[in-house]
Amino acid sequence: SSGINAEWPLRPGFTVKRLSAATISNFPAHNSLGRLNTFDTSVDVDKLYTHTHIIAEGIARYISDLSDKSVTILDDYLVPNRALLSRTVEFLSSTQRAATLLQRDSPVILHLEQTLSKYASEVMVSELKASKRDPEFQFYDQSETKLFAYNVKPAVFDLFLAIAVIAYLGTVYLCVKSIPHAMTYLYQMKKLKSS
Repeated sequence: SSGINAEWPLRPGFTVKRLSAATISNFPAHNSLGRLNTFDTSVDVDKLYTHTHIIAEGIARYISDLSDKSVTILDDYLVPNRALLSRTVEFLSSTQRAATLLQRDSPVILHLEQTLSKYASEVMVSELKASKRDPEFQFYDQSETKLFAYNVKPAVFDLFLAIAVIAYLGTVYLCVKSIPHAMTYLYQMKKLKSS
């Protein structure tokens, strides 16, 4: 696709278009051995500050469609300061944040909500969940865990059941069709006995 907006046939009002995307990682490859470590490592706050500034500047440039590199959009006061980043890294590295443990009242979620509320308006926490019928994403207010288990018969059972029904109906059909022949045979046998 070459970036052309195409109407989505099922849902009017939405368009499908090419979006820029990037993966930010300090690993040189997706299968690096460092990814196997589940423990928190020390974070250099100065590097984090620099990278945060670069990412924020890149997003701001993309949003404002500015390609002139001599102009800076974000000044130092628009990017979170080093002390805030240091406290956030310290908090996140000392708190459990596995996806299964993150409920709506989790300290990590509450901290992120409070921090975002300081810098943005209309902050809302929602759970992102894929629908079972339609693989679109749906938003829910609270986390829920439900298990759906279905006991489905295999297709071979349906095949054997269909063969049994056909055999039964065929037998009944042949019996009904052979009644006149059987009556004729019995009538001739009775005639032979009486003569």
